[in-house]
Amino acid sequence: MRLTSVQISDYKCVRQTCQFQISDITCLVGKNESGKTAILESLYRLNPVAPAHGAFNVDDDYPRIDIEDYRLEVSEGKREPAIVTQATFALEEDDLTAINADFPGVVAQPELVLSKGYANELYAELTINEEIVVDGLINTAGLPTQLAKSLARCSALADLSAALKENEKQEAVAHLQESISRMQEKGLLQYLYERYIENRVPKFLYFDEFYQMKGHVNIQALVERKQNNRLWDSDYPLLGLIDLARLNLEEISNPRRALERDNRLEGASNHLTRNIMKYWSQNQFLEMRFDIRPGLLEDPEGMQAGTNLWTHVYNYKQKVSTLLGRRSKGFIWFFSFLAWFSQQKRKKTPLILLLDEPSLYLHGSAQQDLLRFLEDECAEGIQVLYTTQSPYLVDSHRLDRVRIVEDRSTESQSFAPEVREGTQVYTDFQQPSGESIFPLFGALANSLLGNLAPDSPLLLVEELSDLIYLQTLSTLLVQKGRTGLDPRWALVPIGPATNLSVFSTLLRGDRERIIAGLLDVNAGGRSGTGGAQYGDLLQRARLHSPSEFSDVQDGHVEDLLDPALYIDLVNRAFQPLLRKPLSVKRLGGGEGPILERLREHLASLSHSEAIPHLPLKPAQFLASHGHELEATVLEGTLGRFERLFTAFNVILEGVTIQ
Repeated sequence: MRLTSVQISDYKCVRQTCQFQISDITCLVGKNESGKTAILESLYRLNPVAPAHGAFNVDDDYPRIDIEDYRLEVSEGKREPAIVTQATFALEEDDLTAINADFPGVVAQPELVLSKGYANELYAELTINEEIVVDGLINTAGLPTQLAKSLARCSALADLSAALKENEKQEAVAHLQESISRMQEKGLLQYLYERYIENRVPKFLYFDEFYQMKGHVNIQALVERKQNNRLWDSDYPLLGLIDLARLNLEEISNPRRALERDNRLEGASNHLTRNIMKYWSQNQFLEMRFDIRPGLLEDPEGMQAGTNLWTHVYNYKQKVSTLLGRRSKGFIWFFSFLAWFSQQKRKKTPLILLLDEPSLYLHGSAQQDLLRFLEDECAEGIQVLYTTQSPYLVDSHRLDRVRIVEDRSTESQSFAPEVREGTQVYTDFQQPSGESIFPLFGALANSLLGNLAPDSPLLLVEELSDLIYLQTLSTLLVQKGRTGLDPRWALVPIGPATNLSVFSTLLRGDRERIIAGLLDVNAGGRSGTGGAQYGDLLQRARLHSPSEFSDVQDGHVEDLLDPALYIDLVNRAFQPLLRKPLSVKRLGGGEGPILERLREHLASLSHSEAIPHLPLKPAQFLASHGHELEATVLEGTLGRFERLFTAFNVILEGVTIQ
């Protein structure tokens, strides 16, 4: 049975109906306060592994802005209690084996819809063929042949029950009437669901930072909380750990044989150590150890009497043991989650994981470890929904798994009460705001860097506009039968030259790659930050500055263009925003870079905020209108770019690239 879609409404920030599709792994991405947690919570309460967590509360959960109107409508009988969560599951062949054995083909459509709301009743919907149930009951009831034939006209349970009344004294008929009564008492659909389907419905396991183990607990206090149904969130993974050791709380408090208890705890710690080390690459020298001993006077409050369980993490390289609660928050989160999850999985309980911000305390590489874990679990049939703001938990190769969560009320300026804005979930990435999909940019950038023209030499430039100018002028020169840039170069914008150090680190495993750069190293690039430590990439790269090919000191790629051509591009690119066309003469004298002179001039005219993306737009205009502007590109511009291309092409002479 697989969850295929979810519909949520009237829950916290979700005011309108919010519906989206579910895959094997579903990644919910969005800003803070967008409603990601609310979506997981509402889904968890539908069918939680901890039944005590399954209730909706109007006071706590209904959207506060609408709550009084809702209360009034319900009290006056104008509406039923709202349904919060509706989940649609696809039924698989194994899910229907039992019901088909008794009533072959009774489920007309292999789909189950479960819903729950503020009435806190779980409703099931199945498309069933009642006539098949009637036929099945008649055929298996052991009725006399003549009577069975006479009942063949019945197509509903009510018809069958009425037709049997004349023969109720027969034992087989009495048994059949009892079966019909049980079905009618609950309703046929509910009866079939509870008898054949319910035990196959996945439980939702929700986990966030509040479920992390503290690392120590007083057993007697834990027993009391469990008996009173007042478990703390942190108790659930601890109880999972105890269950993994095949112990119960009574055995821990009053063991019949200490050695047997200790052996079981040691087995559980070895099991968890193997599992967590399989996916925890941050430190491979750790072991889990458990200790059970009586409380002492100076133990923490609440643990000074009775029996205490202590969880230790032993570093066998450093020969030191520390309490679990004093380890990194990321490790505590991962260990606690694994303990609870392993227990539920061991029970053979069908599960769907709901992980709220698992990246909160995890380093980027640990987040990648978590993704590996989730992929492995999904291969075993477990579905996962998780929320994140981190690009490291977004698989750029599987963006079909991503859903964007956005609170539309924070994106709108409307205060009208009749506008029921709230959290929505999008699969179309063009609908939400750019801020909401920001983690996707990071994920794609990380992926692009990792797959960056793996066999090509790299030519590093500062800006995207530099890349566009080089490509456009190279094409123009080649069309004129002159020297363009060798097409084997892969152009990569990296920002100012100060980024060379970081880029060097990212490519440290690729030391054979040919790297060159068109960067202003001395000036620190356009950021003007001055000299910096650039790492070993500076030694490996063949670096040139734009100033080498123009007469402008500390110049940029724009200074390889004739000034009149560049100003013409600016005028054309920003025509709607400029009150008057610009000219080289209006920029005033000076020999500095054309961009700096242009910015100073615009600032003096209070235009600085009205000209967005100044370096990029003129380059884009040249690229898209190059055929129209070809005549305006004079020999000076062509010559400067041709000298630049020749300087970089020389680097590749005699080089064979696979």
